[in-house]
Amino acid sequence: MKVLYIGSTLRVCGPINQLFALIKYLDRKKFEPIILTLSPEPTHSALTSFQKLGVKINSLKLSRLKDFLVGKYALKKFVDDCHCDIVHTHGIRADIYAAQYLQKYKRITTIHNYPYHDYPMKYGKLLGYFMAEQHLRALRQIDLPVACSNTIGKMLDLHNLNSYVVQNGVDPTSYTPPTQKERLKLRQQLGLPLNQKIFITVGALIERKQPETAIRGFITSQAKERGMLLIVGEGSLRNACEAIAYAPASQIALPNSCIKFTGQVDNVADYLRAADYFISASLSEGLPISVMEALACGLPVCLSDIEPHKEILDLNRQAGVTFPVGDSQALAKQLNKLVQTETKILSQAASEIVDQYLNAEIMSQKYQLIYRGFRYSNPI
Repeated sequence: MKVLYIGSTLRVCGPINQLFALIKYLDRKKFEPIILTLSPEPTHSALTSFQKLGVKINSLKLSRLKDFLVGKYALKKFVDDCHCDIVHTHGIRADIYAAQYLQKYKRITTIHNYPYHDYPMKYGKLLGYFMAEQHLRALRQIDLPVACSNTIGKMLDLHNLNSYVVQNGVDPTSYTPPTQKERLKLRQQLGLPLNQKIFITVGALIERKQPETAIRGFITSQAKERGMLLIVGEGSLRNACEAIAYAPASQIALPNSCIKFTGQVDNVADYLRAADYFISASLSEGLPISVMEALACGLPVCLSDIEPHKEILDLNRQAGVTFPVGDSQALAKQLNKLVQTETKILSQAASEIVDQYLNAEIMSQKYQLIYRGFRYSNPI
């Protein structure tokens, strides 16, 4: 069975990581994956990783002008020539194209976010709301929308959009709890302190991720006295975050060495496995990949109390704690609580969440069941 996956690019991000995991665990005796991207690849692309899986990868390489002039014709020609059994789209652009131009094919989409939260924060209220409306309109025309979390599924229900739910999953071979010896070796390689507790937050430095809250919470907590905060990611709030982190000592009694910015890196797993605790202060998520990757590495987590975070911790409440969104003082108190709890219990609970529930292999198997049922019948 040929499954054609369509997206804008293979830029390294949560949804592309999920696509990689899905394809990695496909039964190749039954499914032939083909990838089609719409635009040229950016600098931080997962193209090489997909090529190593032996996947056929094609690109229309559409510029904005070319997209406007011939985009739909190029897409329809490729899909017609492909003779695929199922089209599986990812992202607003691919979803809109599938809704408008690929009606004669069996179409599935994975919904990775809640458009009415994410788009206004990223593109501004007016444009963001318009984009959310356009995306929802496209999703209603696709045969089978699949939400990446129960939370997203419930939010879509509010818009009378019925969806099937397949929770995101983490590749168990890429993210594993390290031994103490492995952790120390990684710290040496990454230039991190060997004898401090390391707290880590991973993600774009943007409003939706609330990195400033994470920094303020850390520097207000007792954790700063014997630990450091590692901030992995890049974004428009980098300068604002550094201003808070490196404030004069007269304002915050904190040495610069307590907070480190890595920028965007290609070896996130190494940093997670070198750390002791994970922080996410996000305002909105689908089912956050970075949180699940941290759990897979055995890191106890301190998370904002948004529904997707609670959905994860509901699987094993011993894996971490939550705090009210945007409340850095509450975050500080929860960090204090976390470091006073037996680490072994927390770490075991964290890794069990991924091993038993949010596993990439399980996720891929669920999609394969959908493909088989969808090919020969009406949408689930």
